Amino acid sequence: MVKSQVAELNQTIEDKLTIISESFQAGNTDLLEMSGSFRVDFESGHTVYIYVEIADNSITARFETGEKDPDKRRHEVEMLRSALANEIGFADISEFQVAKSYNDRFVYTAGICIDESVFFHETIVIGEHKTDKDEIFLDQDGEQEDFPDLIEIEEEPKIVQASVEEAIGQLETIDAKMLRQSLDMMNLKRSSNVRMALTRIFRSAGDVEELMLSIQNEAGKIVSHNDREDLRIIKTINADGFLTPVIGLLYEEVFGTNSER
Repeated sequence: MVKSQVAELNQTIEDKLTIISESFQAGNTDLLEMSGSFRVDFESGHTVYIYVEIADNSITARFETGEKDPDKRRHEVEMLRSALANEIGFADISEFQVAKSYNDRFVYTAGICIDESVFFHETIVIGEHKTDKDEIFLDQDGEQEDFPDLIEIEEEPKIVQASVEEAIGQLETIDAKMLRQSLDMMNLKRSSNVRMALTRIFRSAGDVEELMLSIQNEAGKIVSHNDREDLRIIKTINADGFLTPVIGLLYEEVFGTNSER
């Protein structure tokens, strides 16, 4: 029997920075990752740096402008905050405040806070390597929680290799921009867990085993009522398209045959 420890349920600040980064990558902005931070370039020409404040272990957005007119500068900052909120709607963004000014340049910063409920449930695996059957699922109160549909995935795999190969073949015909446009057409919000799941699955379309593991992992994160409704809707409206096979596979992993419909 493999021994393991249970990690703290709270997400680390790095986990939170990662989910913010993935949300931007799934959206319409250009993102450049750096050590412990990243830069976001908006279509408007504005650039925002998002990083972890070591002093208080918080996430900060930093914006610099050379606009001298106070009213125009205030409008610019408000528009930028709105653009940030549109990309990461699951986070609270404080009002931008002037941090400093120099050589007719003004630096604004704002705090970004993510509610713990965004992360829903976590699979806790620490210590030696464990089989999937030994994974521990915890609810937000730290109690072990049963997921019959997820457990059944391990006992009776529902993903058929031929279907996975079809999904890989379809995903290989598109690029990130085409994926983003397709997800936009499905009216999936940038903060949608289903949207982020499909984006991460797209990046894992290297081979059958890798894609199967990615689909299973992402299915374990689709647990809220709203997320499941999103998945039901896009499965219905995307009956014929390059995402149809992978959406079908994700749907089967989430709902299975014994889950509520």
